[in-house]
Amino acid sequence: MMHPATTLTWIGAGRGFGVTARQAIPKGTIVYVRDDLDIQVPEGHPLVDHPLYAETFTNHAYIEPDGTRVLCWDHGRFMNHCCRPNTLSTGFGFEIAIQDIAAGEEVTDHYAVLNLEFEMDLVCGNAECLRRMGPGTLPLVSDWIDARIREALMLVRNVPQALEPLLDPMIRSQLERYLETGEGYPSVLSLQHLRRTA
Repeated sequence: MMHPATTLTWIGAGRGFGVTARQAIPKGTIVYVRDDLDIQVPEGHPLVDHPLYAETFTNHAYIEPDGTRVLCWDHGRFMNHCCRPNTLSTGFGFEIAIQDIAAGEEVTDHYAVLNLEFEMDLVCGNAECLRRMGPGTLPLVSDWIDARIREALMLVRNVPQALEPLLDPMIRSQLERYLETGEGYPSVLSLQHLRRTA
């Protein structure tokens, strides 16, 4: 589920729809948590390659480390990529704002953490744009991503958390342990799907 202070917005011809903030979202805010309404399809399920569904899974789902495809039930599936995004997916299984997001600003993520299965051209327009990304991109950007996430996590307790009730109890416990001790941080590399080879 996306944070309630976000909404679906037409961004423009090059990017299509995206997610924007309806009000300011402070750094450290959890902006997405997978919930019970999200559609989860296990690896190898026939729906993934079905002609009527394949494009939806390719364009709007992300892949968990175990190969499960997750299709967000709400506007989260329309979040666009930016090579310097304002939110990031964490190894704790939720997305966090890594900077203050102003009302009306587009809410973006880094697609390297979504387990892309193909190369794609990027149109984020950022000065540091990678221009192209694919399955091997995450290790190239993981240090930068992990550093931004660690910084944002230090603010989790200081800002309102509308989505906190949706956190899985085990994830909540792991997060609390990390915030108390500084130990147990799961790098974004833990999000990689290790594809089976035939």
